[in-house]
Amino acid sequence: MRQIAAGKQIDGEPVSVATIALAWLLHQKAVTSIIIGAKRADQLKDNVRATQVRLADDELAALDEASRLPEEYPGWMMKMMAGYRDPMTK
Repeated sequence: MRQIAAGKQIDGEPVSVATIALAWLLHQKAVTSIIIGAKRADQLKDNVRATQVRLADDELAALDEASRLPEEYPGWMMKMMAGYRDPMTK
């Protein structure tokens, strides 16, 4: 995420990692709204700047991969057991 933030600027100012995180959320089809929490005016400005960030497909793919959660039990176990039982997978 830091690499993506380092390559972005808005109005000549660098973009923070928090801004990139919010921009990624805005690019998700399943997300309909984002609740931001800012205590200071500079944090609010930083959060709102996320609406101006455009992420390329490769950047979105990298962020998707970085945020992917590991598969939960029993899903991973069922796949593993199916591999033991299916002679075609050997």
